Amino acid sequence: MITRRALEILAAALTGAFGAAILVSSIGIGVVWTTRGVGSGAFPAIAGALIVAGSLYNLARAFAVAGPVLLDAPRLRKIGALFLPAAAFVAAIPLAGLHVASGVYLFAVVAAHRRMAWWRAAAIGIATAIALYLIFDWGFQVALPRGWLGAALGL
Repeated sequence: MITRRALEILAAALTGAFGAAILVSSIGIGVVWTTRGVGSGAFPAIAGALIVAGSLYNLARAFAVAGPVLLDAPRLRKIGALFLPAAAFVAAIPLAGLHVASGVYLFAVVAAHRRMAWWRAAAIGIATAIALYLIFDWGFQVALPRGWLGAALGL
């Protein structure tokens, strides 16, 4: 079971790490005063410092207030049922390319979550892959990632 406190601590840690990364990279760029004025890293450093400060504030509030249980086992299973296929989709893009990965992802999601007939789900997946090709590759002349499969087929 995950409580509100745990989620707020996690969110504060993630945003704090994001702010710290901005701060460190902007210091590398340069935040000092130059002959032309403020260094180019000054604004990102200020933004990073504000993000870190806000994260510390949220972290302090999370420890001060106990919250109810927000995520129990059934809710975590529902979140996992949506997150894991999406993560597999993203992981499949370098292998199969965006067209094929999108078609397979929509087939799996529509067939599993919507409990649709397999032939209908397959039609939706194939139509999605074709539509992506027609809209982006043919219409806009923007090549979407082909992946190893596309490279192997010479596409």
